[in-house]
Amino acid sequence: MSMKNTGPPAPRLARIRDRWLSAVTDALQDDQLVVGAALVGSLGAGRADDWSDIDLLLIAEDAHLDDYATADRLPNGPGQLTFAIDARHNGPLSTRAVSAQYVVDGLPLWIDWHIHPVSLANWPSDSTVLFDRCDIDRTSATFSEYLNRGQHESSTPKTPHDHKAMRLALVPVAGKQLARRSPETAQTIEFLGGPHVSDGDWKDHLDALRQLLDQFAALGLTDSLLAGYAYLEVLEEALH
Repeated sequence: MSMKNTGPPAPRLARIRDRWLSAVTDALQDDQLVVGAALVGSLGAGRADDWSDIDLLLIAEDAHLDDYATADRLPNGPGQLTFAIDARHNGPLSTRAVSAQYVVDGLPLWIDWHIHPVSLANWPSDSTVLFDRCDIDRTSATFSEYLNRGQHESSTPKTPHDHKAMRLALVPVAGKQLARRSPETAQTIEFLGGPHVSDGDWKDHLDALRQLLDQFAALGLTDSLLAGYAYLEVLEEALH
């Protein structure tokens, strides 16, 4: 059984996540080409904490699958879209995926959208269904098992700017690991291009994350950058 995530309380993050999810669920229900939607990942499985991101499984009519393979077609809710990238290589053939960052009340929110055609759809055993228009069957497979079945889609081309923008948007994900005191925090900071930090206290890792954000200032992605700094302020307050 998966363990519940255990970061310190961060009610502001939980509030913006809940507000975004409520608005987006309403928008998806109003879209008749969306057959159903479910929470997957930690929220779907009931093991989320205040730091958890959102993973959404969206079921679309087969003929409109590619329409939802872009963040421009997906609802923003109360957030401002600051980054999006095609992530279909993370899913099985004939599915699509988009990873995106939205800024809500000055703070970043990471969303992984998984878009599957109704002809291949099942609700994973550890998902929480938000709505379902056509009684989709539930599988005994977990979401991870469901996602990794068979051959995956090929990755779409990415530019150097895409990769840099993604690393900037992922800085709060490293911050989330730090909030949970994950042993993978230092490795993630280095993966994103930050300095090497030995297994010291959390203040050293936080300093490294701020240095990492400083490196991305030249990209000109001001909204994402400022949201990253604001997130680290929330993180510092929570860890004190």
